[in-house]
Amino acid sequence: MSPSSESPSPTSHSPESPSPTTPSGAGSVPIAPPTPARRGKGRLIILGVVIALVLALGTGGLWALTRGSDPLSLVKAPILKAQQDLSNLGQEPTSGSFDSSGTTALVNKQLMILRVIADRRETLVALSLSSSASHAAWQAPVPDELAGQNLNCTMSTKTLDCGERISIDLASGINSPAKPSTFSAAELTTSPSQEPGDSRASAGDPTSSTAPSADASPERASEASSTASTVPSPDASTTTSSTGSVAPSASDAPTSSSAPTSVRLGHAPTADVPLSVSEDGTVSVNKDKVSGLTLDGTKPVWAARVEAPRKIVGVKLPSSREVWVVSDGVSVAALDGSTVLWSNKLPDGAGALNGLGSDTPPRWQMSKGAIVMAHPDSLRALDPIDGTAIWQVSSPVTSWAAGDGYVVVFNGSTTSVLAFDSGSSSTRTTALPTSTPTSTATPAPSLEDLGSATLDIPTVCADGFASVVRGTTKAQVAEKMKDEKTGVTFSDGTATGAGANGLGGSNSTVALKEAQPGFFGSSPVTVAVLECNSGTPAAFDVMAAYDGDKQMVGSLIMEGANEIGYTPATHMENLRVVGGTALFNMPQFMVAGDMDCKACTGSGTAVVAAQWDGDSLELFDVVYHLPTQDIHRPSLVKVQTVYDALAAKEDNKVTDQVDPAVLSSLDQPAGSTQAGDATARSAYLPKGGKVATCMLAGPKNSTFASMVIAEDLAPGSILCPITSEDQSKPWMQPVPTRTSQLEYGAWLIITPSEEGFKVTGLGHRSS
Repeated sequence: MSPSSESPSPTSHSPESPSPTTPSGAGSVPIAPPTPARRGKGRLIILGVVIALVLALGTGGLWALTRGSDPLSLVKAPILKAQQDLSNLGQEPTSGSFDSSGTTALVNKQLMILRVIADRRETLVALSLSSSASHAAWQAPVPDELAGQNLNCTMSTKTLDCGERISIDLASGINSPAKPSTFSAAELTTSPSQEPGDSRASAGDPTSSTAPSADASPERASEASSTASTVPSPDASTTTSSTGSVAPSASDAPTSSSAPTSVRLGHAPTADVPLSVSEDGTVSVNKDKVSGLTLDGTKPVWAARVEAPRKIVGVKLPSSREVWVVSDGVSVAALDGSTVLWSNKLPDGAGALNGLGSDTPPRWQMSKGAIVMAHPDSLRALDPIDGTAIWQVSSPVTSWAAGDGYVVVFNGSTTSVLAFDSGSSSTRTTALPTSTPTSTATPAPSLEDLGSATLDIPTVCADGFASVVRGTTKAQVAEKMKDEKTGVTFSDGTATGAGANGLGGSNSTVALKEAQPGFFGSSPVTVAVLECNSGTPAAFDVMAAYDGDKQMVGSLIMEGANEIGYTPATHMENLRVVGGTALFNMPQFMVAGDMDCKACTGSGTAVVAAQWDGDSLELFDVVYHLPTQDIHRPSLVKVQTVYDALAAKEDNKVTDQVDPAVLSSLDQPAGSTQAGDATARSAYLPKGGKVATCMLAGPKNSTFASMVIAEDLAPGSILCPITSEDQSKPWMQPVPTRTSQLEYGAWLIITPSEEGFKVTGLGHRSS
């Protein structure tokens, strides 16, 4: 995958040539064309002026006149650094903006982070700026609550922080947010509105043709500050923000920036922006109408100031002039004062690719002497003086993003990272490879590959919990066997007789239900859902991940563990994998108030997120969908923090998270014969106690739910059982019940809310 070293062809696929005209008056006299001798004499005069100017400037003058570009220049074609395959996210991933200012990429010295939209979902994708790997450095799903919303992100040397719901380790891609989030496993039915304007246009959908709605408010684009945001109010008063919304640390800060401020033109000029556009598309400079240029006044018209070097006989002078580039998404033109330097019609799809004609600031990039834009067939730089192509990189372009000296071109699901370098490199790119990037790593197996292979599976799946004997529980067996494997051979996706020693004997089967590609760290994997049928009605699902050699590298067993609540049988549906995060639905959760019986199905559904932590798949987040509400499973870390404060009698630290009635009851008698004269706090909240898990509460006095409770609770209540190794408090030791579940000695009753949770009760075993 070596970039082409051919020189760019400015004439190939160049924009329409401008057609300069010579003004003529009523009494103008035709001028005879100059003879060759006169033309030669003119050239000598101009050359003499140049030589005199060089001598006048002194030793440094020649460098000032002949230097090709400054270090931030986009005048030279970029260099191809890396290519990645994002097909695991969907067939047509596109780049979305982080905020209303149009920021499309966050860059430090190692990574370029994009907000990618695919299959109506959003993902944060980190691309290596120089890597032979054919896949992203990491991928992390954007929470549903943030889909289509502005993300105010800051990047330090170690983390990317975009608010309470996104805090990603830059090395591993692991998200450790301060606030739980919602992640969809099932396919979304509506498309997230990525931009304050039209999401398709800003994401690079060439089929989008967007006009602002009648009630669209231009101020929306100034909600977040950025280096590229200037948006007029309805009365054409334009404001400019120069503070970046993306703030890399000093050590990782990029060394260049190429995006000048873009402004949306209003109906009147301002002190900073002399240009304006009327509803009929007439462009004016300081209220003087521009002749020869009419735009679509019904669409947002954007403009940017670009510096253009002055030239004499093709030699760049140290001085320069500023011209304005304007576009309505249909045409693009350059103005020097009120003079139209050139005007070209954009090819179909180019306006949408560059975000022109939409409410969001455009994606064009500019530096002295260059305007970089995407066309459906190439990325190219235009000369601001005459509109001709300075260079172009040929490739189908379905979307693109840029930031701090780098640009990413999307060709379907393939991304190409290019870097601008003012050096004399001979590897300037003129065309991008059209083949899918390949990697030296063994690709992850497909569902078909797994369906005809001999694989290790979790022993619990083959065993069917045959190891559960009197005095033990399914949870204890699952914990004991969580790392054990059993080899089985699949044929057409099914392994028969898998659990010869289990409940069903040779009648047991294991079936591959579904599989999705993902990445554990830098290794491609396939995450599969296995249906474990031991020959009894209680079939259940487990999750297993396989690397390119079809070796099982991770698993997740929810059956019997009852970590998040009780369901008659664990089924994993609608699997979705993003990088190292696996998302799936679990139906039929028993909810407080549901009918209680062994064959009864619950009215709740859980959306479960499990995340690869470098060693294993671990539960990351759970959202319960109930008939009347959606609630989050509280963070165990935060619940433990509240517990520790209560155990230490530091009630003042948690007054906002514990109901006053609970606080006042803690120093009252425990009300248990085993606890004697102890208070509720000392008996059931001992120092050193541990919050074992937090789960959705089921029906009252259920013999099948995860925990037996003797009180009516509101639907959506959460139970967090407590364990203690204090041998002087034997009532705090969990004991197995006849239905192979654990019965705990005490538990916190929690009511979730949008702000977090509140402890509303303290329950305990009656004897």
